[in-house]
Amino acid sequence: MPPAKIAAALALLGGALWIVRAVLGGGDDPVAGTLHVIGLGCLLIGSAVFGTTLVRSDAVGMRLLIGVASGLLTLSLISAFRPADAVWYDGFWGGVAVLVGGITLLRARGSAGNAATGAHAR
Repeated sequence: MPPAKIAAALALLGGALWIVRAVLGGGDDPVAGTLHVIGLGCLLIGSAVFGTTLVRSDAVGMRLLIGVASGLLTLSLISAFRPADAVWYDGFWGGVAVLVGGITLLRARGSAGNAATGAHAR
């Protein structure tokens, strides 16, 4: 499975978990905390996997560096403006992740029959 599809699936799953947490009301409930942590893990790993696809070289160190940087960038963007007690803030970012992941999966599914051609085809 291509890394872009893995990243999109993880974004879709993590975003869905955050939406479910927001619908349940969040709080200090262990289920809500578990949904938040697992959703955050999925989003960070998906972002890191997507980051590795941005590097076109075979240098493993460069792919690793860009993957970690992408995950940290995602974490910082989500956490930078987080209000003190707002469950719907995570629900909003979950909706964004579901939208981006879903569109990416649908686009990849629709273009499966089109083989890439040209000088820059992988």
